[in-house]
Amino acid sequence: MKFFSREKFLCSIDQVKFKTHEELISHMRQTHHYPIVKCHDCRKEFIHEKDRLHHVREEHERKIDYRKHKGE
Repeated sequence: MKFFSREKFLCSIDQVKFKTHEELISHMRQTHHYPIVKCHDCRKEFIHEKDRLHHVREEHERKIDYRKHKGE
């Protein structure tokens, strides 16, 4: 029986795999000295600005939209 690897976070520079997003962020910061961007609301860290923007749209704007419609 073959088990699949749970390591799903891949470094795009050297192809090293990590089990958590936090481990990948740490690797990018320490090994590659890559600039990390943070969400202004919750301080979650991202490797790419496009990922931060997606996070803001999906997480924070959804919460704001829910609050607006909750009062109706």
